[in-house]
Amino acid sequence: MTLLDLCSYLGLGAAGGAALNLLLGLLISLRYSPVRHWPHHKVNLFAFHQWTAYATVALMLSHPVVLLFLDKPHFRVFDILLPVESPLQPKLNLAGAGAMYLLLLVFVTSLLRARIGRPLWRRLHYLVFPAAVLLFLHSILTDPDLKDGHPDLLDGGKVFLEILALICLGAITVRLRLRGRGAAAGEESRSCGQYLGPSRELNPSEERIRNRGFAVTLCSPYF
Repeated sequence: MTLLDLCSYLGLGAAGGAALNLLLGLLISLRYSPVRHWPHHKVNLFAFHQWTAYATVALMLSHPVVLLFLDKPHFRVFDILLPVESPLQPKLNLAGAGAMYLLLLVFVTSLLRARIGRPLWRRLHYLVFPAAVLLFLHSILTDPDLKDGHPDLLDGGKVFLEILALICLGAITVRLRLRGRGAAAGEESRSCGQYLGPSRELNPSEERIRNRGFAVTLCSPYF
């Protein structure tokens, strides 16, 4: 496996993780109950949402770092942090960097949610949607071989990304059509406690997690 292959696989993993995290957030915003609905088992969607966020950030940060070890084309640290003059497809690389910075902002402010307050955290969390647009734009249109800048859109990896983009678009569209159906009517703690069914209260362990401010897992702000 070459460095370019590794870079591509890390990028695919980051895109897949980001898409899964977005879909889980949309489910949580609807207060989806995996006990009452499929798969009819107790599943901690909040914890799954948290760990997919961690995995996505790790893959997302690793993806561009691999480019620094390529002999040709040569990427500088500046080309990674602000790719306005990157060796190939600078505009698309800039879109990728923009997606990375937006997702990092959402991730860090989620961890600091208890300090910055729910209203600001909620507004910042909506940045995941423009970040997703930039991410898929970068992922689908960049040339994974770093040659002529003309990717094969029917390549297996590109088809995977295109399917992910369509799934995310469809899920967001459905969520918009269901707008208001999953919104909490009471306090945040009450809405957070309903992921396994109505009127369920947080247990002490879940309460401690919530109080630590892990907003990437607790209560999606979407819609």
